[in-house]
Amino acid sequence: MIQSIHKGVEIELVSHQLAHKLWKCDYVLVTHPDRTRTTHVGVMEFPTKDLADEHALQEARAAIDLGTKGQRSEKTANPPRQVDI
Repeated sequence: MIQSIHKGVEIELVSHQLAHKLWKCDYVLVTHPDRTRTTHVGVMEFPTKDLADEHALQEARAAIDLGTKGQRSEKTANPPRQVDI
């Protein structure tokens, strides 16, 4: 699910509630046109999902501004095809 777009890069947020009731949020950056996906695992824990999501979104925007060096990228196995109508 696309949560946001920053400088042409899609940001997908993935929230997780931990066993001790705190929240973490990972994010995935999707670049175009080849749909390269870069996953960033959340480290900090928050008392609410909204705080975890907001922190991950801020981190994602900062990562886009600085570039994503040092992070693993994934290629989409079957990227969507563009159809001319």
